[in-house]
Amino acid sequence: MKAPTIVRKYFHIIYGLLFAIIVGLSGLAIVRQQRSSVLINEVCTSNVSCCEDADGKYPDWIELFNPTDETVDLSGYVINKSADLQKDKFVIPDGTVIAPGAFYLFNPGFVLSSEGCVLNLVDKRGQYKDHVSVPALKHDTTYSRFDDGSYVWEVKVPTPGYENSEGDTLGRLIEGEVLASAQPGFYDNGFDLTLKPSNWGRRVYYTVDGSDPVKYGLLYDKPVHIYDRSSEKNVYSVIPDVSLDYIEGNATPPQYTLDKCMVVRAVSKDLLGRYTDINTFTYFIGFDQKTAYDDINVVSISADPDDLFSYENGIMVLGKNYDEYDKAGQPEDYEGDNSNFTVRGRRSERDICLEIYDSDRNRVLSGNAGMRIKGLSSRWDVQKSFSVFFRKAYGSNYKEKFSLDGIDFDLHSFALDKCGQDTSTKMVDTIMSDCMSKTGCATAKRVPCCLFLNGEYWGFYWISERFDASFLADRYGVNADCVEYMDWDDIDNWDPEFFDRDSLIDYYASNIIVAHRGDWPPFNFRFWRTVTEDETEFGDGKYRPVIFDMNSSSMMTPDYNSFEVLMSVYPFQNVVEEDERFAADLVSRIDSMSKNEFSPDKVLPMINLLYDRMKEQMILDRMRYSNCSSKEAEESFEESVEIIRNFYRFRGDYLEKYKDSFLNEQ
Repeated sequence: MKAPTIVRKYFHIIYGLLFAIIVGLSGLAIVRQQRSSVLINEVCTSNVSCCEDADGKYPDWIELFNPTDETVDLSGYVINKSADLQKDKFVIPDGTVIAPGAFYLFNPGFVLSSEGCVLNLVDKRGQYKDHVSVPALKHDTTYSRFDDGSYVWEVKVPTPGYENSEGDTLGRLIEGEVLASAQPGFYDNGFDLTLKPSNWGRRVYYTVDGSDPVKYGLLYDKPVHIYDRSSEKNVYSVIPDVSLDYIEGNATPPQYTLDKCMVVRAVSKDLLGRYTDINTFTYFIGFDQKTAYDDINVVSISADPDDLFSYENGIMVLGKNYDEYDKAGQPEDYEGDNSNFTVRGRRSERDICLEIYDSDRNRVLSGNAGMRIKGLSSRWDVQKSFSVFFRKAYGSNYKEKFSLDGIDFDLHSFALDKCGQDTSTKMVDTIMSDCMSKTGCATAKRVPCCLFLNGEYWGFYWISERFDASFLADRYGVNADCVEYMDWDDIDNWDPEFFDRDSLIDYYASNIIVAHRGDWPPFNFRFWRTVTEDETEFGDGKYRPVIFDMNSSSMMTPDYNSFEVLMSVYPFQNVVEEDERFAADLVSRIDSMSKNEFSPDKVLPMINLLYDRMKEQMILDRMRYSNCSSKEAEESFEESVEIIRNFYRFRGDYLEKYKDSFLNEQ
């Protein structure tokens, strides 16, 4: 009788052991089955910039791996995210084979939720070969087997088409946030900041230099003192690798301590070593005593310094790409990117925390976004322009709304424009945009700001709309999927009938009036059109001009004969010859614009208003990038603005003479 009693006494233990043995044997069976079939090996559910397809796009992707010793025919295999094989499925095309130890990478054609999803791999007979539950992922990370074909999964750096062991393991995200005792913004005096996790039992790690607190964070154990850091040494502004000018001694990093704000970036960590997303808190202390920041919009950008300045991946430095270009002898036909900051497109985009404050110190926008370097030759300058993109992958909306200086923005992207070669006044593009805003030419809305990058003053900029498909769709009511931009080399036929005539006349008239020269034409010459015609006013498929980058040498030389130069250039010459009324109508429009859009009575007061608002910031900007005294910076700004004033005072007299000569020659 004792044996049954013992059995009853230890029944739950015996049952547990039997259950474990059964599960273990089942697991071995699954393992054997998996080792004999193709597996799901890596999944990316939010591809911002890690893997570009043949069309230059960045879709979600899945990688399969063949762990067997035989080539496998994948024809008819199905991968889907539903128990119903007819929904959300991708059928692998006939003739697709995968060799032993090889990978098969593809875009499934349906959305893989970054919040998590379940994927199934089924062969053409309907037999399940593999499945995986993908957790929530950040952009440009993957859920991967630790090694190819292994049974352990990790969140990793993407390795599309390569061994998973080459990708670093990343911590899995968890919900929650870090709470701060003071809201970001402007404060007259310093204070102690308390940080705490939103979830009990977690620890907080933080940085105060913009760096990633997951990699470089200090354990929070006492309040963080928030103060004006302007007297501390510069860190990022003295990095020499941002330009050859620094390296070759043609320019000097700022020799004085720049104004600074304090950027606190923090995460909380649980007992399993998992982190929340990064929270960023930016504080401007004592700026009420700094008059240069009165009546100016303020932008703060925080980013991992490795993403901006590292030798391998930093988008703001010469870096590895330049060294490779230099070792090759700097040939003109070099096929690579000749510096890190000349890399273009999504692969050059880095995620940032963005904050925008209006001139009354109200925070009008705060969130995460993506940033790239903007421009052509200006990429080589010490001060660079930036493009900012809003994406759901960063946690933002596709478009973000904010208002500055009474102007409403509703944007997918915008530019932080340092104004190219117009370093002395930074107002030429704005004057042109304002004067041309009611014409048939596309112009961008612009508002002034100063920029702080990882807490350091980065100079005076303009927040400007970007000329992309989203901009055209909003401005002209056309389909964003059916528009294209065309530069000089893209336009094959310059027959006037393919252009919107009125806007073309506006375009040439305005460029003649402002004496645009140097890099125009053929550079900075852009038109847009709808690829397919529709019934909207601007959907007729005709080319229409874009006004941008006037900053090389416009509004400087009142005696410049634009007619003479343009008549030696094929497009303009062709239009005049093909359209017998074009010359007369062009001159008539120049007369009209000279009395209205570009009249001295309108433009000179505009220049004076810009001067008054920009002066203090331009002094700081010139001190920052020209290594001069405040007095020298002020005198340089005044002299440069006076050149523009004089241009408008005298340009009309020269135009009268040149246009008469132009008409007489036709």
